[in-house]
Amino acid sequence: MSELDQAAILLLSMGEDNAANVIRRLGRTEVQALSERMAKIAHVSQEDMTQTLSHFFDSYRIESGVSGASRRYLEKALDKAVGRKLARGMLDDIYGNSLVDEIRRLEWIPAELIARFLEQEHSQMQALMLAFLPPEQSSAVISLLPKERHEDLLFRIAGLREVSEHVIDDLRFTLERCIEFVGNQSGARLNGVEKVAEIVNRYNGNKAEIITMLKQHDTETANAIEERMFDFDTLQHQTEEVRAELMNEISDELWIVALKGAKPEFISAMLSSLPKRLAQVYQQQLNNLAPQPVRKVEAARFEIMQLIRRMMADGAIDYRLYAEEVMG
Repeated sequence: MSELDQAAILLLSMGEDNAANVIRRLGRTEVQALSERMAKIAHVSQEDMTQTLSHFFDSYRIESGVSGASRRYLEKALDKAVGRKLARGMLDDIYGNSLVDEIRRLEWIPAELIARFLEQEHSQMQALMLAFLPPEQSSAVISLLPKERHEDLLFRIAGLREVSEHVIDDLRFTLERCIEFVGNQSGARLNGVEKVAEIVNRYNGNKAEIITMLKQHDTETANAIEERMFDFDTLQHQTEEVRAELMNEISDELWIVALKGAKPEFISAMLSSLPKRLAQVYQQQLNNLAPQPVRKVEAARFEIMQLIRRMMADGAIDYRLYAEEVMG
């Protein structure tokens, strides 16, 4: 829809008196073009009307130098222009979407922290915040609140119809307090040893050299880093004999789930340590296994790495956390 079409629709929606006040401020060419367009418009769909008015008020807020029309002002103006029902729906979209964008910041915050914050708030404010969060996050937060509050909260959310500008202001204020609360709770906590372990695990260079250098500075810290470097991907650094022993010692059911979704080259490396017939059986079971929840696959991989740690501690296996250089 062209800007001329939108201008014509806007003038038609204003009524004769308001349209006349606008036309007085236009030049002759503009008045002629608008008059011709207005005369040719036979029917305006609700979608076109909504798009035109939304565009107008968006432009008004950006270009007028005014910080923003209040919901009450827009409500009165739109009521006169397009009727109360359409006006109310548009305003809910305008103000609601704006608030959703602000609350989206909470998507990065763990549900536990949001639940702890909401425990201090009134039940109606709890319901409002939960209503604007994504359903998965709201569900996670509610599950962490006292069970006896669940029914009341769900009924309050179900009963929400319209959110006034005053309530939206309160909600914005609550949102800022929530962000501040989270900042005070989490601070800038960082597990440096765990972070280094993650970095070294993903380092493409000589990991053995890095660990050796770390041990020269602080043996205890370097050992702690090695302890946290137990990653499922380290299985590809093992010799064929070690992989074969692990595949033999750890249950087939655990391996099948753990290998689901792994990279083809990783699977090939693991199965290459098995007798050909057995490798074919594994591959067939993997192919037949339905898609698995990520948490189930991760749990299987974690269990395997815990078993490997125990085998290492018992001296039953020579497991390498990184590829080491060899001579010969």
